Amino acid sequence: MQDTSEDEGTTDTLLQNQNEEIFIVESKGFTSGRLFRIAVAVAILVLVIVLVAVVVVSLVHHSAANSATNNTTAPGTFNWASYYGNHMVLQQGPHRAVLWGYGEVGATVNVSIDTSVSVFSSMVHEGENGRGVWKVALDPMPPGGPYRIQGVHDTNGTLQRNFLEDVMFGDVWVCSGQSNMEFTVSQAFNAQQAIAEAANFPNIRLFTVERMQSDKPLYDLDKILQHWSVASSDSVGGAAWKYFSAVCWFYGRELYNHLGYPIGLVATSYSGTPIETWSPPQVLEDCNITHNYREESDVLVDAGLVGWPSEHSVLWNAMIHPLLNMTIKGAIWYQGESNTRHPDTYSCSFPGMIDSWRKEWYMGTGGQTDRHFPFGFVQISTETPNVIKLGYPAIRWHQTADYGYVPNPAMPNVFMAVAVDLVDPDSPFGSIHPRYKEDVASRLVLGARAVAYNETDVVFQGPHPVSVDVDPERKTVRRDYPKSQNITVKSNDGFEVCCSRNLSQCDMTSQEWSPVPIVASTSYSITLQLSQDCWEDVTYIRYLWKQWPCDFKQCAVYSAESGLPEAPFFGCILEPDKKPPC
Repeated sequence: MQDTSEDEGTTDTLLQNQNEEIFIVESKGFTSGRLFRIAVAVAILVLVIVLVAVVVVSLVHHSAANSATNNTTAPGTFNWASYYGNHMVLQQGPHRAVLWGYGEVGATVNVSIDTSVSVFSSMVHEGENGRGVWKVALDPMPPGGPYRIQGVHDTNGTLQRNFLEDVMFGDVWVCSGQSNMEFTVSQAFNAQQAIAEAANFPNIRLFTVERMQSDKPLYDLDKILQHWSVASSDSVGGAAWKYFSAVCWFYGRELYNHLGYPIGLVATSYSGTPIETWSPPQVLEDCNITHNYREESDVLVDAGLVGWPSEHSVLWNAMIHPLLNMTIKGAIWYQGESNTRHPDTYSCSFPGMIDSWRKEWYMGTGGQTDRHFPFGFVQISTETPNVIKLGYPAIRWHQTADYGYVPNPAMPNVFMAVAVDLVDPDSPFGSIHPRYKEDVASRLVLGARAVAYNETDVVFQGPHPVSVDVDPERKTVRRDYPKSQNITVKSNDGFEVCCSRNLSQCDMTSQEWSPVPIVASTSYSITLQLSQDCWEDVTYIRYLWKQWPCDFKQCAVYSAESGLPEAPFFGCILEPDKKPPC
C-alpha cells in the first residue's frame, strides 16, 4: 500500500495564493471641534475601506477554494508505486530506470530530474482493478547522486506534484529466498561491529518487503517492512528475522567497497518456504510438479509452520511479481532447505524459475532489465551432524542442474557460493542457520565480479579437475587440476566410488558407494586409492555426498589462492565433465 508519510514523497498541489496588506490607522486627538469632526470622518472612511477589503479578500479566497475543489486532482490520486521513495537507488546506465505510479485516467504525467532538462511523459491509462497507472523510463544515468526527481500530474491544466528526494543511481540487486536469506545482520557473526560501521556506507540503500502471500499476481506491494533507508545502525541492525538480511547486506557492502558507487538492496524473503511458492505457475507446469506442501500438514504442524506458505506460486504472486516494473542489475538467492524432502524436481524447477524471473523482469521493465540478468545463489550448507540424509547433497547437485558447477549450458550467467563447509553446529538458531554470512557473501561477490561485472582476473570457483589418469598396477586414480590454480588438501576424506557399472545401482541414494581416501597430493593433483574388489567395475564417483561432509572449512580440496572449496559433485570417474550415465 502506498505510504503517505513525509519520508516517502512530498506532495505539492498548485493552488492560488493571495497576500493582502492591512493598514492600521491610529487616531489622534485635536483641540478644535472642526478638526475633531474631520478626524472622525476620516476614521469612519478608513474603517469602511478596511471592511470592504476584508469582504473582497474573503470572496476571493472562497472563489479560489471552490476552484481548487472543482479542478484539482483528488488528494492521493497521483502517487508513485509503493516501492519508490526518498533515499532509494535507481538502476544506473546503460539501463534506463523505470518509474511508475498512479493517477487520474486521461491525465498526463511528466517526470524530470533536477539536473536535467529532459522530461519523460506518460498518459495515465486504466490498469489493475480500474485504477489509473502510468510508467516512464528515464534516460541512462551515470552512478552517483543525490538527485531530486519531480513528477507532475496534469489534468486539463490543473497540476499536482510529487517528489522523490535524495535519490541515487547505481546497481540494484534483489535478494530472495527462505530463512538463510531472511537471517539478519543482528544474528550473524561480527554483528556488533557490522552494525556499528553501517553508517560508513551512506551510499548503500536498503528496502525490505514484508512477508505476504497471494493466490493471484499482485501489481504492487501490499506490505512493506522497511521503506528505502540510508545504511545506518538502525536500518541494518533491526530485529532478528526482520531487517536487514545479513547475506544481502554483506554482499552489497563488499560490492560497494569494490565498485565504489551506490548499491540498492531489495530484500524479499520468507522463512521455511519451498521453491514452488516462489515459482510462476508455468514453471511448475513445465516441470510437471504436482506435489503441494499443503499435503504435508502434519509436518507443518510439527514444525510450527501452520499458516506458512505452501501453495504453489503464492510468494511469486505477492513478493516478486509486484517488483517486475523496477529495473534491476541482478538477483541473489539462498533457498533449498525446504526442498530436501522432495529434491528430485529441483534440477528442473530452479533453472526454470531463474529463466522465468529473467523473462518477466525483462518484459515488466520494457526491456530495460537484461533478458539474462546475472543471478547468484548459495549452494546450501547443512544441518545436524552425524545424520544420514541424502536430501541435502541431492539439492546441492540439483541446484547446478546436475552439472556440479555454474555457469553451465542449462544455467548461463549464473554464479554460485559453495557453503557446504560453512557449518555452525553451535548456532543458537539451529545448525541449519549458520552464522557465517560474511563468508557466504564474500564467495558470492567473487562470482558476481566474474559473471555480472565481467572481470577476467578473479578466481570465483573452487578447483575443478581437467584430466584423470589411471594406474592399473597400483589401483589408483589421479585427478589433475589446472597447474595455474594451486590446490590445498586439508582432509583425506570426502570421495566415494560405486562398485558397479550399472547406473541404477549407483544412483544418488544407493548404498553401493565406498569411500576412497586421498593417499597422495601435489600442488595440482590428488591421488585416490581404490580397493582391490572394486577396481574392475568402478565407473562413478562422487564428492561431499553427505548431509554434513566436513567441519568448518575442513573439506578435502581447496584453492590455495582464493580459499574456495571444490564443489560437491556426482559423475563419471574417468570423464570429469561428463554427466551420467557414463
